[in-house]
Amino acid sequence: MSHSCTTIRSLIVGFLAVAGLIVGSTADGGVVESPRQYAEEHYNAAEAMLADGDAEEALQLFAAIVDNFPRTQYPLLSWRAAANLRAGQIEIDLGRVDAGTARFVDVIDGEPPSVWTTRARLGLAKTLLWNREWQAAARLLQTIVDVSGTSGPESDIIAYRDAEDRLTLLHRLWLRAEAGERPWQQAGRYPVDFTFDRPIGIAAGINGVLVTDEGNDSAVFFDSVGTAASFRVADPQRPWWGTSANGFIAAGSMVSAPLRTKSFQFVYSESSRQRPLDDIRAGAGMPDGGWYLVDSEYRGVMRFERDGTYDRILDTGANSEPVDLDRGPRGRLFVIEERRREVLIFDADGVLSAGFAYHDWREPYALAVDSIGYVYVLDRSLKRIDVFDQDGGFLWNLGPVLPGGIELDDPRDLTVDSTGRILIADRGLRTVLVVE
Repeated sequence: MSHSCTTIRSLIVGFLAVAGLIVGSTADGGVVESPRQYAEEHYNAAEAMLADGDAEEALQLFAAIVDNFPRTQYPLLSWRAAANLRAGQIEIDLGRVDAGTARFVDVIDGEPPSVWTTRARLGLAKTLLWNREWQAAARLLQTIVDVSGTSGPESDIIAYRDAEDRLTLLHRLWLRAEAGERPWQQAGRYPVDFTFDRPIGIAAGINGVLVTDEGNDSAVFFDSVGTAASFRVADPQRPWWGTSANGFIAAGSMVSAPLRTKSFQFVYSESSRQRPLDDIRAGAGMPDGGWYLVDSEYRGVMRFERDGTYDRILDTGANSEPVDLDRGPRGRLFVIEERRREVLIFDADGVLSAGFAYHDWREPYALAVDSIGYVYVLDRSLKRIDVFDQDGGFLWNLGPVLPGGIELDDPRDLTVDSTGRILIADRGLRTVLVVE
């Protein structure tokens, strides 16, 4: 359950009021809580808020830790670096890239070397990738790999794995392209010991891959080594990954979270009536814990708060028919509008900011956005995947015959993993394909 606004404000205000009194003595001679312990407690409280979807409130508390423990007074306090990094990550997720980048640089340049230095480098490298500063990003990512291969204070296995994946992605999308090669050079069946019936949805997350299969009303989760866990889900549609690595599935009148054995229902406010959503087809999680859902009955992208309260419908134009969506870097949301055959781009606040289309699309049906911000659009009729940069500039296409000779039959969904591999749920072939 979310913290109430009153509780959150009280915690932040109390912290601001007391932070200046952390060292020294109380009036009766007792010792005030140590700076390290006090900062740690409030850091953990901010993490709890963030896990609960309270991004703005968590940001305030992380920022308060940074402001109230200045380096001039507490030069070795590692919790300040940790809080500054987390504040920067939230700023980025909320679309405030310059503010987030400044926090990363502050940690890198101003704090003693630590794992937080390495993770700040990773955050900065991500922003360089979004700006297509490939060489600078590659140098920073290689630095992360190098320092994490030692036993020094900056070694961090989490950042190391992320940096390696992004270097692989860079090699695929930048170096191969520079050499005049195709980014994807072979295709085959997804290497798992599992028999699909009619797979129609797929999503790759940091913990694994989630596939929906309408043939047996199920969702299947594959971990990083390919071990499968199957869950019963009635009327499964598209899956997606939300905040805190939670997997969700659109399933008719509800959203299922099979890995957590939970489900959620949503009500749409229409005039004075409350009407439940009845045909949810796709969704996306937002940094503040909110939801964007595509319901085919209402033909709209609906925004709900983290507690499930209806907020608004995004402006996708008159007589629109959105069919899929995905969240990209910097909090941006990408939506396929099938009737007009275009992709709409919304900023972190849900305001329409841009859009693009391709000249011969017939049935743009599914999309995915990778960690650089490239957009992959599956045209179901053409049996083709078109790849675009962050601004909608065309880059490459694949299909209907994939590298290696496999021909798409009835592709229904696609996703892109952290290394840039494209995974396709093909209902006709009764399998999941991987292009790498």
